[in-house]
Amino acid sequence: MVGKRGHRSWGWLRQSGRRKPKRWHASYVGPDKARHKAPATFGAKIDAEGWLAAERRLIELRLWTPPASRDAAKKAQGTTLAEYIPTWIEQRTVNGQPLKPRTKMGYTWLLEQHIKPTTLGNTPLGSITVETVRAWHATTLVDKPVSRTHAYRLVHAVLATAVADGHIPANPAQISGAGNTETKKKAVILDVNEIGQLADTIADRFRALLLISAWCGLRWGEVAALQRADISPDASIIAVSRGVVHRGGQCIVGTPKTRRPRTVVTPPHIRPAIKHHLKAYVAKEPDALVFPADQSCHLSDKTFKRYLTPALVAIGRDGKKKPQPTIHDLRHFAGTQAARVGNLVETMGRLGHSTPRASLIYQQIVSGRDAEIAEALSGLAQADTPTT
Repeated sequence: MVGKRGHRSWGWLRQSGRRKPKRWHASYVGPDKARHKAPATFGAKIDAEGWLAAERRLIELRLWTPPASRDAAKKAQGTTLAEYIPTWIEQRTVNGQPLKPRTKMGYTWLLEQHIKPTTLGNTPLGSITVETVRAWHATTLVDKPVSRTHAYRLVHAVLATAVADGHIPANPAQISGAGNTETKKKAVILDVNEIGQLADTIADRFRALLLISAWCGLRWGEVAALQRADISPDASIIAVSRGVVHRGGQCIVGTPKTRRPRTVVTPPHIRPAIKHHLKAYVAKEPDALVFPADQSCHLSDKTFKRYLTPALVAIGRDGKKKPQPTIHDLRHFAGTQAARVGNLVETMGRLGHSTPRASLIYQQIVSGRDAEIAEALSGLAQADTPTT
């Protein structure tokens, strides 16, 4: 029996619509104490009552799940992973902010090159199993571990969202360790004397760039986006609020990698070189680039490398007897030097790390605790050796 406001012995029914015939709406309060509505309206009252009866039967048999979840799962049976990912990329946020253009381009590349053409990409969400993901992972980017990790992380994150959306009951991306990158290439960290020699050898227009990268730890995109107004008149402070990337012929200027601006105090011994550079190579306008490019919008790392490589060879880093550091390795130098004089939190703040993981690496490199432990072990051995 239906009451004045649509209340029944179980569930609710009501009519709506200005034009005839009016449509019937059905809803009920489920075991989760939330109100659930029928996914569509009904032309006949008996059909609405039938839907309520079917829902109540599922509850009595303890087979009930929210109707919206069931509807999503049904739709997911026909939606492939490759079809689902583009929407995921557009709607994905990090700390409430949409993905950066560079991140979107990276995800799209992984989708088009390594997910869409595969069996995994063409499998409906509801049919993806642990075995499906494992088979894809076993043959994807096996010679490029970093890209392989990025591809797996993308699949894992997308499937986690599919679980939250009710498309699938559990995440089938369950490969232990697949989300962790172990690169074969190790950073080449110069010593303090080599950095000094390199600064004296490289072309004068790039001397300040080298010193800022090595002693202040700015990422390449951050140092390339610096403007005159970002550096204090006495060159003691650098404000890092932008980053630039070049992708697909586009020059994209945005926030730093962590999306948070920071200020870095420059070591006094490099300030004269920065002031000389500002005077000799930078226009007077506040928004003038500190390291302008010859042709493109911003200086590219490839251009800088053309000057860095000969300078490295000149100081004995020919890449044969002694390995050559990359441009990013200058940031590793900054990390180890900061860790020598600062604690973990200070190192994170200076380098712009959002998590302790990267900064902890530098702390471990310079801690010297392994040598101290070895010395202590020898002390124990000597103390326990009987006197002859």
